[in-house]
Amino acid sequence: MLLINSILGNASNGNNLKEKIENATQNHTIKQLFLSRSDMEKSRLRTETDDGTEIGLSLEPGITLHDDDVLESDSNLIIIHQLPEKIISVKVNDDHHSSSIRVQLGHIIGNRHRPLSITSDGSVLFPIHDENEVELFEKLFSEIIHHISMTVEDKIFVPNQGMNVHEH
Repeated sequence: MLLINSILGNASNGNNLKEKIENATQNHTIKQLFLSRSDMEKSRLRTETDDGTEIGLSLEPGITLHDDDVLESDSNLIIIHQLPEKIISVKVNDDHHSSSIRVQLGHIIGNRHRPLSITSDGSVLFPIHDENEVELFEKLFSEIIHHISMTVEDKIFVPNQGMNVHEH
């Protein structure tokens, strides 16, 4: 088992790891680790890479993994890949009701203790646990459903800073 207690860096943020990743790829010492968002938030985790190598993570409390983080152990590089999850995306229609609709939308999602991501176009994204929750949120949004557009998709969810709350 490879024991890891720190993050080397992130492959997407700058080129400081590019050469190291290329060397590991050529030397066949690079591994892929696919994790759910909830597993990426754990400071202690025992799991396996795509080739079956056991990994033991023991990170400092409060340290979380991100998509494309690079870990290193015993001259092996491990690239973290976040798994997609079901996401509801809600966009409020711009009309004379839009301010109150946004307040109601925030209240409904907040009561469900969901982490949020707000996109540049004003869409509100939040994860759901299973397909049955689509129907639940359609019912919860029933009073405002004619003022919003709602879609469901599988994608990597990253909450906005400060909007990652506990989930029920």
